[in-house]
Amino acid sequence: MRMIGSSHFQNEIREFIRRYLSSPLYVVVRFSLLYSHQLVSLIRLVILLLNLSLKDF
Repeated sequence: MRMIGSSHFQNEIREFIRRYLSSPLYVVVRFSLLYSHQLVSLIRLVILLLNLSLKDF
């Protein structure tokens, strides 16, 4: 038999997580992390290409 209190607590946790995941702050942080990783990859690629082109001279 399930305890009513624990079921209510689980529902509150789920609601809190749902609100947190849909909050603008979470969305901004998630996208900034995603794009900063892509930006770092792009910068590394540019540096690699520059190094390769400089070796030709």
